[in-house]
Amino acid sequence: MRRAATVAVAAVVTLSSVAGLGACAQIPTSGPVRVGNADIDTQVDIAMLPQGPSLGADPQVIVAGFLGAVVAATTSPKEFQTAREFLTDDVAAKWDPEASVRVVREAPVPAPVERGVELKDTDTVEVVVRATTIATVDSAGAYTEVGDPRELGYRFTLVKSGGEWRISALDDGVLVPANLFANQYRATRLFFPAESDPTSLVPDLRWFPRRTWRNVAVEELLAGPPEWLQGAARSLVPEGTQLSSPSVRDTDGEEAVAVRLSEQISTAPAEERAVIAAQLSATLSEGAGRVVPVDLYSGQNRLSVDTADVNLPATLTEPMALKDDALYLVADGALEPWGQDAGEPLDLSGMNPTALAISPATEPIVLRDGDDQIWDLTAEDGPVSLFEGPDLAAPSVDKFAATWTSGGSGELRVAPEVGSEMEEVTLKPEWLSGRKVISVSVAPEGSRVAIVSEAPTGTQVHVAGVVRNHDDVPVALAAPLSVAAPIDDIVEARWAGITTLALLTEDNDGVTGVWTAGVGGLAGAGGAARQLPGLTDVEQLAAGVADPGMLVITEGGHLEHEETGVWQPFDEDVELVAFPG
Repeated sequence: MRRAATVAVAAVVTLSSVAGLGACAQIPTSGPVRVGNADIDTQVDIAMLPQGPSLGADPQVIVAGFLGAVVAATTSPKEFQTAREFLTDDVAAKWDPEASVRVVREAPVPAPVERGVELKDTDTVEVVVRATTIATVDSAGAYTEVGDPRELGYRFTLVKSGGEWRISALDDGVLVPANLFANQYRATRLFFPAESDPTSLVPDLRWFPRRTWRNVAVEELLAGPPEWLQGAARSLVPEGTQLSSPSVRDTDGEEAVAVRLSEQISTAPAEERAVIAAQLSATLSEGAGRVVPVDLYSGQNRLSVDTADVNLPATLTEPMALKDDALYLVADGALEPWGQDAGEPLDLSGMNPTALAISPATEPIVLRDGDDQIWDLTAEDGPVSLFEGPDLAAPSVDKFAATWTSGGSGELRVAPEVGSEMEEVTLKPEWLSGRKVISVSVAPEGSRVAIVSEAPTGTQVHVAGVVRNHDDVPVALAAPLSVAAPIDDIVEARWAGITTLALLTEDNDGVTGVWTAGVGGLAGAGGAARQLPGLTDVEQLAAGVADPGMLVITEGGHLEHEETGVWQPFDEDVELVAFPG
């Protein structure tokens, strides 16, 4: 995959303008006004022409010029050609800019050459560039936030070559200032078929150089699911299949994009070929504002491809609320009584409702009683106990009607639907060893789970693939991704987008906050997690891959929802709220 970076920006020429998308918000006429959570992912198309080294430039200027040339590489037709002009010939041949990207907080500036060094009297000098890395992107485009950012010195050794200073030693990879990262790299979701159901597509967010993102996205899709989705998602692409054309070009219209692959693709069965084309279409449609159709080719031969009926993760049913011991649908700007005896109070005698969860298929509806029991409220003969035990995490119900919560140290417990022949499952992934699970949330498609756990060192958020058997019962979790590493005091995580989590935090003084963080980076914010302003009194958070995508209950039972960037009052005296999942 081709990668590039940025740093102190040297002279560049903008060849095309930036196109932006805006959003309008309806202003509420009553209740408090809050800043909301509307992500706007501006797609930028800027090409830059970097300047090469000037004659007689001193070492500090050479390093600054190199950093400026690197910043332009992901959008420049010359890519890294100009950047390599700042290196000695042997280093230019060996330097690997694609090894990694370090996203740095500030634009790195080369420090002056060490005091006392006379350039005219030496042939070798060292220039240090100090910067604070806040995230990294690996060679496959996977973005990870750094939990404890520290300023480091990046060292460049320079020698005189033909009378001119050139860089003779530097680290592989590149530095990219955070404020330029989203201009140079494009957030792109790859989609892979779920292991349990090939028509259910599982997303994986990556960051690719803007100039070559389509090519790289197709190559990574052909490579199959990443480690964190192993066993949860699969590849239907025949082994050995590669791009046979050097480029995948957008048609900028309704004409299909031609994806030319090696001859191995022709061996895929028709139904699998249809899903492969749907994967490619979903991936190439990212940010296009339209569905991008795909034509598959085996070399120069166009293949016959049927239309696959595939599904992307989505919350398809309404959220529900508990108020006055009765259940309500949260819909159409109001609470609507739910159930056969709509609006009738539930029999919650002796219960202390503290968390609510509903299945994506509406039933079961489960309720946590205090912190040591979870009930199925919709069982045929009345409430049935699903779990008992200390410090049970708020439940999450997956698409297969199984309820998830915490177990003992390093454990998850999963109970099947009441009446099922399956037994309760305990999952003990090695990476959770010694940690207490305090929040669990299964993604809408059932192939990913977000887990908040705590240890003496603090809280962490992980997202892992869910490995299921042929009966769709979870049997293991894959190696996890770390999400939102810089955020402290996280108490709950809920899915708030296809690859986005909503996070509730609470510090030692009881002050709460709501954040959004990306699984693989937050696309609308250039990767970094961000806090939503104005929300400091949240008692409960609910979110779903739906519109509206987030609900909160604030102090006093006030239910609020986010609508196109503004938090608006919805109802009062609400006890609990939950989206399906």
